[in-house]
Amino acid sequence: MNNNQQEIHIFFTINDSYAGYLSTCIISILDNLNSKYSVCFYIIDGGISDYNKDKITSLKIDRDFSIQFIQIDQELFGHLPRSSQAHITKETNYRFLVSSLNFNLEKCIFLDVDLIAIGDISKLWETDIDDFYIAAVIDQAPLKENSWVKDLPLPDNYLYVNTGVTIINCKKWREDNIEKKLFAVSKRYSKILKFPDQDTLNIVLHKKIKYLSPIYNVMPIQNYFDEDQKNEAFANPQIIHWAGFKKPWKYPNVMYAEKFWHYAFKTEFYEEILFKGVQQSIPFPRKIGAVKRIKSHLSFRIGDEILKVKINKIRIIILPFIIIYLIVNYKISKYIYNFLSNFNPDLKLTPLNEYADYKESLKIKEYLTYRIGNLILRKPFTFIFYIAKEYREWKERKLQS
Repeated sequence: MNNNQQEIHIFFTINDSYAGYLSTCIISILDNLNSKYSVCFYIIDGGISDYNKDKITSLKIDRDFSIQFIQIDQELFGHLPRSSQAHITKETNYRFLVSSLNFNLEKCIFLDVDLIAIGDISKLWETDIDDFYIAAVIDQAPLKENSWVKDLPLPDNYLYVNTGVTIINCKKWREDNIEKKLFAVSKRYSKILKFPDQDTLNIVLHKKIKYLSPIYNVMPIQNYFDEDQKNEAFANPQIIHWAGFKKPWKYPNVMYAEKFWHYAFKTEFYEEILFKGVQQSIPFPRKIGAVKRIKSHLSFRIGDEILKVKINKIRIIILPFIIIYLIVNYKISKYIYNFLSNFNPDLKLTPLNEYADYKESLKIKEYLTYRIGNLILRKPFTFIFYIAKEYREWKERKLQS
């Protein structure tokens, strides 16, 4: 690293299946970083193959950075609770050890890997947290009246934070023995923790948390109850975090997905990420009913995207790209499915008329959503001249039924 550059220290914790998303995150950080900074990345190893480690360290970008993989004693976490959410792995608890992994660090940034930076992360790094344990952004989901947070041992007026993006005061953690407290609290309240690592951090650290601007943890699929905060976040987003199960590699129409794919394309994992997404979209038999099968048809999916423009007019700008992606993704999925089912007949789809909801599924084809999508597929270059007629016919049938 250049001796004239200042260092930023960033930690992650992943298992092998998240290697590609980690690489995407790293590329996005380096691509937007102020030139006076270099980055030391520390990856707490939850079981990463040597093959994937090589791919992660071979990132092709003209920036100074280093990557260090850290082995830990995973048995330390054997008694800790697992998240109630399927997309959250046990490795998230490994962040409890961050202050003792490098005693030379006074502070660090800890990031989830289901996010990307689209702004300069050095501005986040420069945040003063000398009097705080961590700095983080308020999480909107727990503000609901029936939130699980109400059951946690936290003050009524406390604003729960999302720990997907945190600045950690490692020095203060060591001074106040925070690591030991995290393990103790996680074990003590294991039965009521919905997001074990995040809930535990909030419980232990809540008296000394600095609230960051929401621009540093913009969560597209969260509900914002405070319009001012929502407007602030989306007016100048710096870090996009797809908290929740709707990840851009699974849901190509989720907000800001195009930015994720922009950086994923620059990694050694691009084809792998793309293939996984295609696999997850293939409608294998007996897992879904006839209604879901029909709604997975390309006609319905295209029509659904078009009708969303009525709710959000600005979507019309990216609509052509979404439609193209849906068509390409559908054709690739169909090709892979046909290829696999030729080798394994058990993968062939069950005939629709064998499902209990078959008759109900036939009604879906009469939805305006399906009809509009089907019209575009039938008449891709002249559909605009037929939309009014399609709408009239649909309305007449609806009145008759």
